Amino acid sequence: MYKIIKYLLIFIIPIQAIAVEGMWQPRQLLDLAEDVKSKGLDIPVENISDLDKHPMTAMVSLGFCSASFVSDTGLIITNHHCAYGAIQYNSTSENNLIDKGFYASHLKDELTGGPGLYIYVTEDITDVSKQMVKELDGLHGRDRYDKMDFLEKNLIDNCESKDVYRCSVRVFHGGLKFYLIKQLQIKDVRLVYAPSDSIGKYGGDVDNWMWPRHTGDFSFLRAYVAKNGDSVEFSKDNVPYHSKSYLTVNQNGLQENDFAMVLGYPGRTSRHKLAEEIDSSVLWRYPMIIKSFTKYIELVEKESKIRPEVTVKYASRMAGINNYMKNSEGMLDGFKNPQALNNKKQAEKEFKQWLFKTDNKTATAALDQLEKLLTEKKQYRDRNFYIGQVKRSQLLSAANRLYRLSKEKTKADVERNSRYQKRNWGRIKNSIERINKSFDNKMDRILMEDQLNEYAQLSMTERSAEFDKLFNIKGDDKDGTRISVELDKLYKNSELANKEIRMAWLDKTPEQFESSIDSFIQLAVSMYTMNMEKEQKDEVMTANLQEAQMNYMQAYLSYAKDQGLPVYADANSTLRVTYGNVMGYSAQDAIKYSPFTSLEGILQKDTGQEPFDAPDKLLKAIKSKDYSRYKLASINSVPVNFLTDLDITGGNSGSPTLDSQARLVGLAFDGNYESINADWIFNKKLTKTIHVDIRYILWIMDKIDNADRLLNEMGVEK
Repeated sequence: MYKIIKYLLIFIIPIQAIAVEGMWQPRQLLDLAEDVKSKGLDIPVENISDLDKHPMTAMVSLGFCSASFVSDTGLIITNHHCAYGAIQYNSTSENNLIDKGFYASHLKDELTGGPGLYIYVTEDITDVSKQMVKELDGLHGRDRYDKMDFLEKNLIDNCESKDVYRCSVRVFHGGLKFYLIKQLQIKDVRLVYAPSDSIGKYGGDVDNWMWPRHTGDFSFLRAYVAKNGDSVEFSKDNVPYHSKSYLTVNQNGLQENDFAMVLGYPGRTSRHKLAEEIDSSVLWRYPMIIKSFTKYIELVEKESKIRPEVTVKYASRMAGINNYMKNSEGMLDGFKNPQALNNKKQAEKEFKQWLFKTDNKTATAALDQLEKLLTEKKQYRDRNFYIGQVKRSQLLSAANRLYRLSKEKTKADVERNSRYQKRNWGRIKNSIERINKSFDNKMDRILMEDQLNEYAQLSMTERSAEFDKLFNIKGDDKDGTRISVELDKLYKNSELANKEIRMAWLDKTPEQFESSIDSFIQLAVSMYTMNMEKEQKDEVMTANLQEAQMNYMQAYLSYAKDQGLPVYADANSTLRVTYGNVMGYSAQDAIKYSPFTSLEGILQKDTGQEPFDAPDKLLKAIKSKDYSRYKLASINSVPVNFLTDLDITGGNSGSPTLDSQARLVGLAFDGNYESINADWIFNKKLTKTIHVDIRYILWIMDKIDNADRLLNEMGVEK
């Protein structure tokens, strides 16, 4: 098998088939040089394919968003919504930085982003496919999962020779390729500047995923290290980090049709998934998410009206949930037109016909196996969904992690579950420590009760007898009352909400957990066996799915080359590049969207009520036409947001948008509504990326928030 895989992985990318589609690994760009140059790149392609060269050395990951260095003293620019957790961490109902915004006039005023906010700089990507594929050949199910886990742990252990590095093994093309990613990890990240919510989140969830857009979605962070250069946790003695390079700013920005590229860490796409998997997500998962999150939002908003402190504590969670829910709604809307799914099914049919013609029995068997596994995954999916939502309770989640940690600590490190190895103890500590900044005891109980009641509505055959027993659920009309009684006892008889008491559990033994009278600790102990059985079953499913996907993808990549189709891996939170041009689009007959929005659009939208409530100072500056040097002549105003035909997804938020000379001209922060389901099926006509324009960022910094210190640090001329 290995010889076949090795042969199939020597790909030549067919230039004639390339349009804007593709989140490319940097190393692939050398094969794309002709196309990249034809779209307008002025610098050598080698610069964006080599991790040791600028601009790649200026790239940063937050683990959940992308970012970039913009000065030699560790200054980082990213999206406002990516810094939302740090803003919320430093906010109280009395000093609400979410509403007010924040600007540190001096270095000493910069605020900690909170425990667990790290940045990562990718320093090396090593192809470890040969070892991984060879060792996994012929293994199935449990044996395959355990071998893969063992190999990954050894690779990571050797890679993390110093505490400053964070390594991971990433899977590409369903398991045909494996890459070891080595990243510098910086543990002291501080909040430097964030505009007020009425700028950084202007339009709110109403405008989310929509065009035209007028959102100032940007913020600044800074990386700090010890005086000797070591990466350490927050300390007042730490100093700004000096990056290998940083992005310079093109104050003139872009024009329509100009070249643009985005560098970042896209999270996940599913373009190589089967049509059956789309059916499952469209018909089941997205409706479940919408139903659950709609109630979550309703409950938090209701409680927030009574107790304002809930608004602040749940602000970051609410932003994420609102975004995910609108994304799910867009997915459903995108597939209401059956043509998209029909096209996917037709493409799949043509691929199967090609398999038949080439007599590829291995891939045919893999497709059959995938379909069987997907059917198996559907079993108990409603039950698993609601139990998963219940376990999101912050106190139950903390109790489960703490007890699991105590159990894992009794093993040798290599035998521990990878999430609980010693390299992750600091992360667990940070997550346990920061709970109180985004937690309210009463709100946590309300949310947990809602999901338990939803679970209780399932049929007896769908529910879990073990889980029922934990909350005295019997499947009758008295369940609501019994659940309420159980939760009263659960929240009354636990001290986990107390930070000091909760942190003390980090160092306790399994025996101490098992003899505890704390109600949440007792619940975690009772759930342990059930949790472990499900985890082990999921691991076997993961191994079986990956094996089938690998054999399927092996044939598909050969087919794609034969048909002249783009060959790139689905997004998996690794560094990627996408490129194209500035352009508008037409979503419907007689409707054409221009690629730039202007300051005047803010005036047209503004109602004075959230989410269209721009600050008075900003409105006055627009009315006075105080554009300064930030004006774009073609629209006779300062551009706020702009569109490109680039290919991004979640995780790309905060990615720098670069011009033909790799200078900063904006930040990617969203996609248009018509392109939401591009995670599954890419539409070359409608898929667009929304960016905040560098000219609007600079105009806000200059005219509204007087962030002169940062403008000078970035080398911006006023």
